[in-house]
Amino acid sequence: MKLAVISDLHSRVEHAGALRAACAGADALVICGDFTTFGDQPQIQSVADAVRVEGLACFFVTGNCDAMPPDGTLDGCQNLHGRVVAFGDWLLAGVCGSLPCPSHTPLEFKETFYARLLAQVREACGPCADRLILVSHQPPFDTAADQVPGGRHVGCHALRAFIDEVQPACCLTGHIHEAKSRTRVGRTVLLNPGPFSQGNIALLDL
Repeated sequence: MKLAVISDLHSRVEHAGALRAACAGADALVICGDFTTFGDQPQIQSVADAVRVEGLACFFVTGNCDAMPPDGTLDGCQNLHGRVVAFGDWLLAGVCGSLPCPSHTPLEFKETFYARLLAQVREACGPCADRLILVSHQPPFDTAADQVPGGRHVGCHALRAFIDEVQPACCLTGHIHEAKSRTRVGRTVLLNPGPFSQGNIALLDL
């Protein structure tokens, strides 16, 4: 399966044409959150409409800068937050928002929230966790995807523990604009595509 992956749009959609071209041959578009900067649900829907590709499955989680309920709906896209969804031979699941930020953004949660939600995901996956594509705006702790300038790691410990223990096929993330990377944590591919607001688009062939 081939995925096109973007994150951190922040209402910038001028690269939508390049995204549509990149999606040729893809099976799905995955959006890892921050459609807007403090935009509400109608604004988020407008951004989603601008970037989604007609006829292509679209999955998403919201980011910490999206002022929309975690389980909110968008026309034409499927919200993965707190859910495990079968797609072909694969499973997709997601967690929205981020850990608390210094700037106090709309969608922030504590480590305990992520630990509880990820335990539910693990139970729902059962023995098929190796076929899981996990979509999380917040990156896991102590990885290439969560490192801010100066070298400090600001990721989620609960998410890192989940990846270490479960070893899903991949974890698609965003949030830390400066941490564009494609690495591995054990067998798990960890991908932060970098901000789409700067034209970044990732392709992942599973």
